[in-house]
Amino acid sequence: MSESKAEGNVKAPGMASGSFWAVLDNLAQQGLSFIIFAILARLLNPAEFGLLTIAHLFILFSRLVVLDALAMPVIRAKEPDDGAYSALFWRCTAAGLLLCACMFLSAGPVSALFSAPSLAPVLQGMSLSILFFGMVRSYEARLVRQMKFKQLAIRSTVSVMLGGVLGIALAFRGWGAMSLVVQQVMAAGLALLLVVLQSGWLPSLAWRARPSRYWHDVRQVSVSGILSFANSNGDSLLVSIFLGPYATGLYNLAKRLTSAVYLVITASLLRVSLPVFAAASGKPEQLRQAYLQLLAMMLFLMLPMLLFQAALAEPLVATVFGQKWLPASSTIAALALLYCLSSVAELNNYVLFALGHSRWPPLLGILQLSLAVILAACFSQYGLLAMSLSFAAAYLLMLPWSQHLACKAMDLPWTSFLVALQPVLAGAAALLLTLYAMARWWQGSAIVLLVLALFAGAIAYLLPMLLLGRALRGTAGGFDPFSLLRQLRNLKHRGAAAD
Repeated sequence: MSESKAEGNVKAPGMASGSFWAVLDNLAQQGLSFIIFAILARLLNPAEFGLLTIAHLFILFSRLVVLDALAMPVIRAKEPDDGAYSALFWRCTAAGLLLCACMFLSAGPVSALFSAPSLAPVLQGMSLSILFFGMVRSYEARLVRQMKFKQLAIRSTVSVMLGGVLGIALAFRGWGAMSLVVQQVMAAGLALLLVVLQSGWLPSLAWRARPSRYWHDVRQVSVSGILSFANSNGDSLLVSIFLGPYATGLYNLAKRLTSAVYLVITASLLRVSLPVFAAASGKPEQLRQAYLQLLAMMLFLMLPMLLFQAALAEPLVATVFGQKWLPASSTIAALALLYCLSSVAELNNYVLFALGHSRWPPLLGILQLSLAVILAACFSQYGLLAMSLSFAAAYLLMLPWSQHLACKAMDLPWTSFLVALQPVLAGAAALLLTLYAMARWWQGSAIVLLVLALFAGAIAYLLPMLLLGRALRGTAGGFDPFSLLRQLRNLKHRGAAAD
């Protein structure tokens, strides 16, 4: 008993420290990457960023479908030893070398496919980063399993920062798209070097044969990686195929801005939701209340950021990135709608998974993806905005089905669902009208407009929410925005208890 308690006492601080450094790693990467991107955006044009985005699609596919598939069974193993990590190193290195060669040699035909001759040197240069990603994968798996997230956070921060400084310096010297290539390859190479120095471990020359179960798990993770790539990056791939590098660069900027809200808010709440839903699965009323609370909190935090980006896209883009990126403004508004809809759909999927309806979320995802491809192919001739609205329309058409399944699984009446969202939606409507009015009638500095919009928007957003929330107090729609932190803390405690 005492040994078990001691082990728990040791493990708890390690988990807390690991969680802290994992969050810090994510925030540091997001913050540094955004600052570097904003500086480079003023030095380079959208087409040059589009070339890098296309190359990144090939690299991301390789990482999700091949490298992660090889690594995940080792990370999930009960007690992996250094021999397992050494074997993983050589497998991932061999795979990385093969993928690097394939990307380098296929650069010419791929650039011809995209009708972009300048894409070939970008693909050839970026191919080296796949080798670095393959070589570093076993080190990352080993540190993650040992919960040494501090080393990973330091590695990521230093490599991103130094790679960014080099990329900015080369962009000033007129290297164009190749400055982005050098930045990315430099960051990947530094990440490998730092993690080797930090770990103090070198792989042995052993090549351990793996049981058939290992390769079965590899195939499963690989298929999951394909679906994950299609869901998260299929839109960028379609834009690059139909519209080319320039439109892809514009779409990449719009997606970076809007997806940041999803990554910071929705992803964080989704991590809390699954254990909370699982714990309340045998308690229908508790489950319904937890779902409505999480949904209201998610929309409460997410909507003002997305609406601010959508309504003030032009002054925001011109101020931060420069006038040449203004064509991306309308796409930002379309993607703001997309991420709002996809966040609600994701929460519904988590409810369905928690209640044992696991066959519905993959089916809904496949149908939504198929619908997005069909709509995008039909409307690509009308330009980037039409394609962006096609992606949002696919989510909009599938959301009623997703919501019906979630409400049916929880036995939640539609009237209760709609009443619970009234305060947040009323505040969002008031905020949107205020921001659009300010954007339309303001004639002064764009920076002053953005600052004033923050204060005026906060009042317009909170005031109707407070009034309507007070009127509905004691009902299923009662929502007090100032109790948000207390509700979040309670949900975290319930999620931890469920774990």
